Amino acid sequence: MSGRDNPHRSGTGVAASGHGWWKKGNCSNDRAKVFNCLYEWFTDNTWRQKACSDTKTLKPGGGSTHRTAARRDCRGTQRTSWRNHVEVDVIGEIDTGEKPMNQAEVNCRVY
Repeated sequence: MSGRDNPHRSGTGVAASGHGWWKKGNCSNDRAKVFNCLYEWFTDNTWRQKACSDTKTLKPGGGSTHRTAARRDCRGTQRTSWRNHVEVDVIGEIDTGEKPMNQAEVNCRVY
């Protein structure tokens, strides 16, 4: 099962940030390939991908050592809607194709 936080301003610099991880749930294996992507709401009423993390093979849990991070520097600090989508593929197991996301307003604008 996937885990993710709300998109937020990074603690270091003026950037939008989001993280992805997974929880073991009923899975037999203890490793999954995880990545997450940030999307910004654009003035033409579309979501545009602005950053993706590298794909990492992770143990379940989260925390600073078992997660991915997507980050995009801001051009301005206007309040803008962002989404953080996460993809989890547990190694050796069949999973759904869903990409759950969290959405939040962030004082960061890129477009």
